[in-house]
Amino acid sequence: MKLTKVTECKDDNCPAVYISDRGTAVIQGAVVNPPTEGLTLGAGETAVELPPEVVLSAVEALQEVAK
Repeated sequence: MKLTKVTECKDDNCPAVYISDRGTAVIQGAVVNPPTEGLTLGAGETAVELPPEVVLSAVEALQEVAK
């Protein structure tokens, strides 16, 4: 799988969103470990936390890919 970063991150050690060559999003962020109120993870799933500006940048990039 080839990934292209679509959000800003200067040192590669911060929250980011990537678009894969399969048209999916891959998320890099701080792991949220249960027990966390309202969070239920399935087998093999991990939750990460992102600031709003990273999510908004990712949505904009995904809209461009979908065109």
